[in-house]
Amino acid sequence: MKTGIFEMEHFEGAYPVIQLFDVPANQLVIFTDAFTYERFAELFKQDMQRFQWEVLDKSRGKWRFFRQLYRAAKKHQLDLFYLNTISNNHLFYAWVIALLRVARVVITVHDINCLFKSKGELKARPLIHHIGKKALIKRVKEFNVVSDTMVDYLRETTHGQKQVHNVPGAVFESEQNTLSITDHLHLVVPGSLDKKRRDYHQVFALLKAAEEKQLPLHVTLLGGYMDEYGKAVVQQAKSLSLKYARVTVYDTGLVNQNEFDNQLNAAHFVFIPSVIDTAICFSIPEVYGLTKSSGNMFDVIKHARPFITPQSLRISTTLESSCFRYTSIDHLMVFLQEIMQHKDGYTSWQQRALTNSKEYTIAKVRSRNPTLFAAD
Repeated sequence: MKTGIFEMEHFEGAYPVIQLFDVPANQLVIFTDAFTYERFAELFKQDMQRFQWEVLDKSRGKWRFFRQLYRAAKKHQLDLFYLNTISNNHLFYAWVIALLRVARVVITVHDINCLFKSKGELKARPLIHHIGKKALIKRVKEFNVVSDTMVDYLRETTHGQKQVHNVPGAVFESEQNTLSITDHLHLVVPGSLDKKRRDYHQVFALLKAAEEKQLPLHVTLLGGYMDEYGKAVVQQAKSLSLKYARVTVYDTGLVNQNEFDNQLNAAHFVFIPSVIDTAICFSIPEVYGLTKSSGNMFDVIKHARPFITPQSLRISTTLESSCFRYTSIDHLMVFLQEIMQHKDGYTSWQQRALTNSKEYTIAKVRSRNPTLFAAD
């Protein structure tokens, strides 16, 4: 069997997909661009040679890119084509899929409402996107979502007419980095500095409260930025005058993979101050935990860290026991103070996090998706 995996954006989410499909009976071809290829190289290292790579050139216009994609995929005579991220040019992807006539095509849906509940508008760009999405939905019979909290919603949205898979955005591969609490608590907020995904007002409110309570709290904002909002968050963090609390930021567009992994392994808790109601795609409303999933959940799984979320965020029941849910910053502060006062209690949080992450091993994820992954 020959499987093609396409990804040019969420390399960290495609990484486990490639691992899951990597069985002796399967030949893998990865379709990507030059930038994402380098990110994959950081993750796979010497294992890059295990797969065939089609590095596509995006610099010469849409028509040439999609002709290039079509010819590359056609050459390999794929049995299954797994497109892990499609965020634009839906009509072109629908065109390529129609021409290829691959037996099975699976598309990961990151924002369910964006794809399935777009509406035609008189403006050219939204209208073209809408037509393209409808064409894509018509052509594809199998979809994937990365969180089990999204499965029922997608099934309801498609009226049960599409097959829905649940391949998570991370697998657990290694042992947990065991920590203890000594003189401070370390919370890590992973991900790019984006106001549509994370509420950084909560982060700064927590730092202020920790300073007032003289709580030795270290918060790391583990992500780069691409716009003025992210730059302003970095500048605000740098301008804080703190004695008991402290904050680490990265004045860069991208945090390298080794630093990202090292910081998560050093986190007592992953802090996810998630926005719940958002709109990322043409003002179409999305709900985190229901119609889209935070990538931070997969940082939690991959690194087996206990984590902290708002009470209203839907999370997988598999992860519930290693999550502290807060209703307010004051509520969260009480929890953190109790952790510092009873440091030995942190051990049980780590143990539960490890137990929960072990539900996401390669073997267990494959077993839950038997129609996708061939036996070893």
